[in-house]
Amino acid sequence: MVFIFFLKSYIMVLLQTRKGDAMRIAIYSRKSKFTGKGESIQNQIELCKEYANKHFEVEEIYIYEDEGFSGGNTDRPEFKRLVKDLTKKKFDTLICYRLDRISRNISDFSSTMELLEEHDINFVSIREQFDTSTPMGRAMMYITSVFAQLERETIAERIKDNMHQLARSGRWLGGKTPTGYESESIIYHDENLVQRKAYKLTSIQSELEIVNMIYDKYLEVQSLTQLESWTLEEGIKSKNNKNFDKSALKLILTNPVYCKADNLAYEYFNNLNAEMAAPLSDFDGTSGLMVFNKNNVKRKKKVSRKDESEWIIAVGKHKGIINSKDWITVQNMLKANSKKAPRTGTSKHGLITRFLRCKSCGSKMRISYRKVDGEVKNYYYKCLLKERSRKSQCDIINLNGSLADQIVINELKKIYSNRNNLISELYNRKNNIKELSKTQGSAKDNLEKEVNKYKESINNLTLQLAESDSSIASKYIIEQIENFHKKITEINTKLQELDEEKESTFIEQMNVDLLEESIHKLIENFHNIDFNEKKSLLNQIIEYIHWDGEHLEVTLLGQR
Repeated sequence: MVFIFFLKSYIMVLLQTRKGDAMRIAIYSRKSKFTGKGESIQNQIELCKEYANKHFEVEEIYIYEDEGFSGGNTDRPEFKRLVKDLTKKKFDTLICYRLDRISRNISDFSSTMELLEEHDINFVSIREQFDTSTPMGRAMMYITSVFAQLERETIAERIKDNMHQLARSGRWLGGKTPTGYESESIIYHDENLVQRKAYKLTSIQSELEIVNMIYDKYLEVQSLTQLESWTLEEGIKSKNNKNFDKSALKLILTNPVYCKADNLAYEYFNNLNAEMAAPLSDFDGTSGLMVFNKNNVKRKKKVSRKDESEWIIAVGKHKGIINSKDWITVQNMLKANSKKAPRTGTSKHGLITRFLRCKSCGSKMRISYRKVDGEVKNYYYKCLLKERSRKSQCDIINLNGSLADQIVINELKKIYSNRNNLISELYNRKNNIKELSKTQGSAKDNLEKEVNKYKESINNLTLQLAESDSSIASKYIIEQIENFHKKITEINTKLQELDEEKESTFIEQMNVDLLEESIHKLIENFHNIDFNEKKSLLNQIIEYIHWDGEHLEVTLLGQR
C-alpha cells in the first residue's frame, strides 16, 4: 500500500510546476568547529545564495549561522530561531549546503522535514540536489517520508516489545506517582544473577483514605460537579494541598492503579481488547493494576488518552484498594454522564462572561439563568468557587446579568463621549511606542556595526591564517577568530531579542489603533450589530472586569 501511494503521489507531483513568484529565502549553515578551510560557514552561505539567485526570483534572504555546534541534535541557537521563524511563515524556502547541516540524526531530520511540509515551505539541499520546489524534489520527499515512517514504526515496535517485557514485571517505571502512592526502590537479581535496581509503588495511607472517600462519594452522588462541591465543602485537598477540580477528580476515578486485580478486572479489560501482559492466574484479588501505553503524548506536551484496546494491562507489585466491581461501575457512570454533558457557548445572553472575575477569590464567574416556560426571564453572574464550594470558600453576592452588561456598555459610552481624554491617552501611548521604536532601531544599528567589525576582523585573520606556516601562530589566530565568533554570536542573540521587542512594539501599536477603532464601531453601531459581533468587539477592547460585590471595575486592553 505504501508504494501504491508513492506512485500516485509521484505522478501528481510531476504534473506540478514551480511557482514563479518572488520568494523569501532562508539559508542555514552549520559547522562543528572552525578550521579556516573547506566548507566554512561563509562558503556554505555564498553557495546557497548563488543557488537561490540562479533558481528563484528572490525577494529577501535571511541568514542563520551555527558555528561550533554538532549536528547530533537540534539544540542550536540559530536553528531554534530558524524553527521559530518558519512557524511564523517568515520565509518560503529553506536552503542548506548539505542535508547533514540540518541534522545528522535521521529522526530529527525527519521531524524538521515534517515541520517544513506542515507550513508549506520548500527545502533545498545543494550537495544532494534535494529541492522540494521541483517535481523530482517533491518525489524525493515522499521517498524520504516512506523510510522515515518505516523507521518510526520499527522503533514503535521495539518500544512496544520492551513495554511488554516491563509490564510483566509489574514495576513502576517512573514519572509522577498517583495520589496514594510513592515510588520505592527495590533490589533484585536478573537471570544472570546480576544485581539490578527497580521501583515499585508503596502506599501512603492518609492519601489512600481520601481516594477511598472520593470513590464512595461518587458512587453516591454520581456527578463530578457534586463530588467537586463536596470536596470543597469538606476542605479535602489534593496531595499538593490544592482544591480538587473536576479534571483532577476524574483522573483519580479513571486510574486503574486503584483497582484490585481479580477475575472481574481481567474479564473487563479483556472484553475491551486490551493486551493482557499477565495470565488470569496472576490476578490474585489483592494487587493493584498497572497500565502501560495508556497515553499519547503529542507535541507541546499535549496528552490524550488512548483507546483501551491499545492499553497493556499488568498486575502491579502494589496493593489495590477499590473492588473491581465498584471501579468498573464508576467507569460506566462516567461514560454515561459524559454523553449527557450539555453544549456550551450557544447562549445569546451574557456579553461580559469572558472577562468577568470575582475580586474576592479571583475565580471566574459564569452565567446562570432563571427560566419561565422554557424562556429566559433574567440571568445572573455567579462566582464559580462560590457555586462549587456551596458558599463555604466564597460568599460574594450574585451579579444581575442584564444590569451588569448595560453598566459596562454605559462606561464605554462615557469613555467614547469624552473623546478628548481618550484620544489624548491613546496619543500619548502612540508617542511612547514611537520613542521606544526609535531607541530599538538605534540600538540595532549599533549592534549590526559591531557584528560587521568583528566579521571584518575574522576575514583579515583568516587571510593571515592561510599565509601562515607556523603552527603556533595558527593556533593563536584560530583562538582569536573563535573569540570574535563568540562575540558575534552574543550580539546576534541581542539582535534577536531586539527584533522580538520590535515585533511586540509593532503589535502594541496595532492594539492601540484597534482599541480606538473597536470602541468607535461598538458605540456607534451598538443597536445594529448582532450579539456575537458585540462580544467580538468587546474582546478587542476589554482586558478584564472585576466584581467586588458592589462595583464593577473595567480594565481596557493595554491599561496597567
